[in-house]
Amino acid sequence: MVKNKIILIISFLILTLSISSAQAACDFQAELGEKKSKFEKRKFQSRGFPMEHVGLEVFPMLAKDVCSNQKLEDIGIEYKFLNDELIAINMVALNGEDNSVSEKLTLMNYAKNNYGAFDTTQNPRAYSGFEIYEKSNQFIVYQRLPGDDGIMNEQIYITTKELDAKLMNFYTKMELEGIQ
Repeated sequence: MVKNKIILIISFLILTLSISSAQAACDFQAELGEKKSKFEKRKFQSRGFPMEHVGLEVFPMLAKDVCSNQKLEDIGIEYKFLNDELIAINMVALNGEDNSVSEKLTLMNYAKNNYGAFDTTQNPRAYSGFEIYEKSNQFIVYQRLPGDDGIMNEQIYITTKELDAKLMNFYTKMELEGIQ
C-alpha cells in the first residue's frame, strides 16, 4: 500500500515537471527551414522591418510580443532568413552600457530551464562563456561574453547542424569577398 502511494507520488511529480517544462519554452511561431513567404503571412503583435544584407534578412521582434507566456522583458528575437529560408532564431539580451538585462539573468535562466543546466559557479552574474546543446534536430548555443565596449553579448542561437553549416558558409563567403 505504501509502495503504491510512493509510486503514485513519484509519477505525479514526473508528470507535473514534464508538463511545466514543456510549457516553459517559447513558441517562436515559425519552423526552422520554412520559407520567408510563409513567415510573412503570420500575424505578430509587432514586427520590425527586416535588416537586409545581400542574401540574408533578419526580422527583429520583441520577445514579449512573440512569447507572451514568458517573462522575457528586454529580450529581442531575430529571425534570420538566408535565401528565403529560416536558417536561425536568435534570442538576444538588449543590454545597454550597464548590462542591466544580463544582470537579471533572464536569458541564462531561460537557457537552463529549457535546454539544460550548466555550471555558473556560485556567482552566475560573473559567468562568461558559452554552452552548446544538441536537442533532437536542434543545435543551440547559449553565449554570454563581454564585448570590446564592455556591453555583455548574451544570446541564444537556435538552428540545426545543416542550417548552421549553410549560414557559416555564407559568412565565410562574405568575409572572403570583403578581403578581395
